[in-house]
Parts: sequence; structure tokens; C-alpha cells
Amino acid sequence: MSLGPGLEPPHQLAERELLLAYLQRQRELVLWKCEGLADDAARAVSTPTGLTVHTLVRHLAGVERGWLLEGFAGEPAVRVRDEEFVDRGESLADLLAAFREQIRRSDEVIAAHALDEVGVVRDHSLRWMVLHLIEETSRHLGHLDLLCELADGRTGEGPRR
Repeated sequence: MSLGPGLEPPHQLAERELLLAYLQRQRELVLWKCEGLADDAARAVSTPTGLTVHTLVRHLAGVERGWLLEGFAGEPAVRVRDEEFVDRGESLADLLAAFREQIRRSDEVIAAHALDEVGVVRDHSLRWMVLHLIEETSRHLGHLDLLCELADGRTGEGPRR
């Protein structure tokens, strides 16, 4: 379900649809917030610990992969958490494309399983993992809000309708 940035999910959905709609809303807001942001502007701002737009987008893709593909579905681990927060020089466009691809792969895993199923590697239900992804994506969306405002002045929860 694609809502479009800034739009909240319908108020009368079943649990599964509501959880997935909220997850998708947060993902779309990340993409909207970062689309069109120039690499040099994005790299010009960071936190004292080195958090940047680039590293946050890479981290969010890694979180989805780590929980859903590796932890739930049992795919071999490729994620090295500490390296997610190091700028490797990738373009923001490439990182956003990788995030979109990870979302696609994550959605395939979610669609194939019930919320009560437990991960192959991690002893968590799919429901718990989806809720955790909503929390994690929302938390870092707040960081992106601040960094993007500093980078080029963009603010808000989505395009004005």
C-alpha cells in the first residue's frame, strides 16, 4: 500500500494492513525527505558523532535486511552494523535506490508470512519485527528531519496537498 508522503493510513484497517501501512508511511517519508537533496549539501551537515543523511539511509536499509532477511528469513548475514555509519562515498541517489530495493525484498518476506511466525535466526515474531521497523524508521526520520533542514532548509511531513 502506497500512501504518499504525509498521508496517514486509513483509520479502519485490520491489524496487519494497519501495521504495514504505518511502516510504508515512514519509509515513504524517508524517501521524500531525501529525494533531490544534493550530495554535497547532505554531506556538509552531520552530528558531532558523524551521523549524516547518507549513513542514516544506509543504516535503515541495513536494519530492514538485518531483521527481515537475515533474522527472520535466515539469509546469510552481510550487515556490519558499525560500518553503516561510515560515509563510503556512495551517492545519495544510489543509497536511496538500495533502500528501495531492500524495501521491496522486505515486503516479499512480510507478504509470505503470518505476523505470529517467529524468525529463523532471531526469536521474535514477525509482528514484533514490523513494529520495531516502524520504531526504528520513525526515530531516524527525526534525525533526517534535522539534517535535511540544516542541509537545504527542507522541513515538513510531506508535500503540501
